[in-house]
Amino acid sequence: MRLSCIPLRAVAAVTSFVLMVGGGVPFAPAPFHLSMAGAQDAAVEAPFGNKLSGAVVNYNRVRATIGTAGLLRAGAVAELKAARFATIVDLRTPEEGTATEKQEVETAGMRYVNIPIANGAPTDAQLADFDRLVSAAAAQPMLVHCASANRAGALWTHYLVRVKKVSYALAAAEGRAIGMQPAREEAVRAQLGDAARN
Repeated sequence: MRLSCIPLRAVAAVTSFVLMVGGGVPFAPAPFHLSMAGAQDAAVEAPFGNKLSGAVVNYNRVRATIGTAGLLRAGAVAELKAARFATIVDLRTPEEGTATEKQEVETAGMRYVNIPIANGAPTDAQLADFDRLVSAAAAQPMLVHCASANRAGALWTHYLVRVKKVSYALAAAEGRAIGMQPAREEAVRAQLGDAARN
């Protein structure tokens, strides 16, 4: 069928409908580079657990931009870099090999922060350091890890109760899911005092 055979009234009717639906502006799809602008500006998020290998031991995504883990095995730092993590928070003590990890993380182009928690619950000063990191957009996405995720779970529980004013029951449930063990939880509960009774 030749275009010259299409009645002009049909063309006019279709054009009027398109203008009416479009509010008087002819419809045109947005150019690809404009429609993708919002996606490029979106904040980078921490990956879900099924996106990382076993090199990141006991990995858990606790918030959109925060992950927790235990030990980082061979290849883990490169994997975290590829996953676009910006900061690695290491809760281990210097005796556990933090200097080696610091060098590897910084060589990969990420920020390394050490908040050494040896025994028991984190101190108020350590909690304040952690809160500053969590509040800094430039530090996200962030991975918080120790040797097994026990200390990571304890710090997260402490942070939720003290800073975010979450009930102890809910905070401890998250901490246990991360990896907090009973002995460490007892230390956290003792340090929180009355706040652990709600």
